[in-house]
Amino acid sequence: MTHTRTLGITLLLAGYAAFAQPAGQDPLSKNLFPPELVMQFHDELGLTEEQRDSLKAEMEQAQPRFKKMQQQLQEEVDKLAAILKDERISEKAALAQFDKVQDLERGIKRAHLALVIGLKNKLTPEQQAKLQEFKKKFTAGKMTEDLQKRLQGKMEKVKAGVEQWQSEGRDPSPVAEIMQEFEPLMKAGQFEKAEALLDRALKLLGADEKEKKSEAGGTKSAGAFPLRL
Repeated sequence: MTHTRTLGITLLLAGYAAFAQPAGQDPLSKNLFPPELVMQFHDELGLTEEQRDSLKAEMEQAQPRFKKMQQQLQEEVDKLAAILKDERISEKAALAQFDKVQDLERGIKRAHLALVIGLKNKLTPEQQAKLQEFKKKFTAGKMTEDLQKRLQGKMEKVKAGVEQWQSEGRDPSPVAEIMQEFEPLMKAGQFEKAEALLDRALKLLGADEKEKKSEAGGTKSAGAFPLRL
């Protein structure tokens, strides 16, 4: 049950994080569909039982694979951070380690792209058209660019916090209970209330406190490391 809830939270947040970006600025969100959104609206799309089972199986297989890749990325980022802490940095070692980080980031993006391409290919043209119409209605809502960025950032923090709890053997069910209200609020276009919900989840996860400790210690997560200079 705990694994299922964690899978649902992480995929839901990943889906809405991509979906909340302005479609015109991101060809992926414009032309592809986040997996969790397809599952959330399976009734509206008229997914067959075979389609639902296939999509669910792919997402369940993807979760541990992406988690392992993220862990590998974090390890390599930590190694790069250690190199950069030296008073006199070995440029050769730093650049070689940077290349490793970049290769892992590319691998994660490539694997995610393969996942969503496979998902789209399982949908009929009619189902794809329905999803596009839904996305148009969603993006037509009153969501400012600043709010989009805040939502995306907070969703990523909640996702990271849930994954951290899971890695520590903690039960993410309390977060899951809060996040049950998130999807209906987003569908209804109540973005401010959705943001308040994310704030509640972050408070529970202690994300702000962890972030302050991380900054004080001089370490950053893979997602926050300033790789693109």
